[in-house]
Amino acid sequence: MAEPNLKIGKVVKTTRKTYLVNIGGKEYICSVRGKLAGNGDAAGSVKVGDDVRVQVISEGEGVIEEILPRRSLLSRSVEGKAYRQHIIATNIDQILIIMSTRFPAFKSGLLDRYLIIAEKNHLKAVICINKIDLSSVAEFEEYRQWYPRLGYPLFFTSALTGEGLNELKSVLREKVSVLVGHSGVGKSSLLKKIEPGLDLKVASVSEKTSKGRHATSVVQLFPLSFGGFVIDTPGVRELGLWEVYRDELKEYFREFIEYAPDCQFNDCRHLQEPGCAVKRAVEEGKIFPERYRNYQNIYLSLRTAPYELIKFRGDSGR
Repeated sequence: MAEPNLKIGKVVKTTRKTYLVNIGGKEYICSVRGKLAGNGDAAGSVKVGDDVRVQVISEGEGVIEEILPRRSLLSRSVEGKAYRQHIIATNIDQILIIMSTRFPAFKSGLLDRYLIIAEKNHLKAVICINKIDLSSVAEFEEYRQWYPRLGYPLFFTSALTGEGLNELKSVLREKVSVLVGHSGVGKSSLLKKIEPGLDLKVASVSEKTSKGRHATSVVQLFPLSFGGFVIDTPGVRELGLWEVYRDELKEYFREFIEYAPDCQFNDCRHLQEPGCAVKRAVEEGKIFPERYRNYQNIYLSLRTAPYELIKFRGDSGR
């Protein structure tokens, strides 16, 4: 019996029943076989960015037989099911967080939520503030000063004037980058400017609500002519359900690491505790006050982890 015609490819798009896989520059519409079928959002299901082993069955068609080991992933919790993981994309080098100056308005709290997710998933994060033609760099000087100090590169772009597009290409070159951002910040517009051949929809921002309309409805990977890949994701309006819990939030704020060892209590949450070295650093101007306020607000918005509840119930029963 002849060996099956197995080839290695990369998943570039998924739908509910089929998967588009790039094998040597040619795209195949694939189904999945056996244990890979019917896994829903489990870690064993096929995701955009996966390297897979495919059995080619005809011209342009195949069956995914195996998911090859993943080197990284981006995930969140499923809406309404806070403790169930949903993998958005895999085999990523970096997250490119795209914010806008206006329409929709820049919100540092949203930016910090994205940075928490980058830290949670052990991914490099780069910040792009788009639509700078509607504002001025001077308005964002504090952010340009503070965030790069923490190791998060930050630059400005405009799809309208072309400002920052060369820097954007440099950031994306030879990397697998996942683009995230609020609906309407201009992810698709920027991509079309640096890679005009991409088949992307561009949506406007609602004049009534100032909220972005969804231009992207599915996660999709695109090759770049100058090297690398981008994974475009649907814009989101709510980030309250990412899989992060209260007790671990402080671990994702890099600037706390230097000062936390000097806190009076080992389990200091850096909120109301006396002798908190992190709060003292904020007061002394060593930590960006606005980012610390975001930490406080995000902490209050998070739920308690299941293991924290168990610990609490055990303590209360003594």
